[in-house]
Amino acid sequence: MMSESSDRSLLDLIRRRGPLTVNEMVAEMGVTGTAVRNRLARLVGNGLVERRSRQDGRGRPKHTYEASVEAHKRLGQNYADLAVALWEEMMGTMADRKLRRHLFLRVTERLADVYRAQVKGDEWEGRLVQLSGLLQGRGVEAEVARDDAVVLPFLRQHSCPYYELAEMDRAICGLERKMLEKILGAGLKLSQCRLDGDRSCDFQAKPAVSLAVGGSSQGFGSLSYEDDLNRV
Repeated sequence: MMSESSDRSLLDLIRRRGPLTVNEMVAEMGVTGTAVRNRLARLVGNGLVERRSRQDGRGRPKHTYEASVEAHKRLGQNYADLAVALWEEMMGTMADRKLRRHLFLRVTERLADVYRAQVKGDEWEGRLVQLSGLLQGRGVEAEVARDDAVVLPFLRQHSCPYYELAEMDRAICGLERKMLEKILGAGLKLSQCRLDGDRSCDFQAKPAVSLAVGGSSQGFGSLSYEDDLNRV
């Protein structure tokens, strides 16, 4: 993740004009060499920029910097329009309700598969920590939160990965919750939501969830899809 807007402006320059040397970036941006090197260190550390050596005649080789494949992937990923169109077609124009339900479940399963194998262990908080880290790696600001009024720690999302879709149709909140349930192996409830004016979306374990999985998902609450499927 880029920690500063100045990192993004430098990355945009490298992506458009690279490969570039530090001196070329300094001249282009009108900042000091130290500022450029600090930003480059962060971008290289995050895997967004790669350093190359270039030999121009005699003398020491010059180091140039160019955007990585990962940077091009991240900067080019804008699926909002496509996602909205697909959701409208599935939910708005498909008359067969049974087929809509089937697709809803298939979509949650596919989304869960992105994370499920990477969330391991039997301890509830440990699984939450792993999941929040994976979400942050994909650009979703998430953390493990605690509240004196809640027995177990819970997942708090400060940003919504489907914000435009959720504003159009709140059934997407149910899809997100079901996906998280499949990953964690536990029943969840959306105790507060950004669409209601809250500062975050909080996914808390249902009362039946135990502190530890105990080697299987049997200690967790059962996964009931009826509330969400009735809206599909």
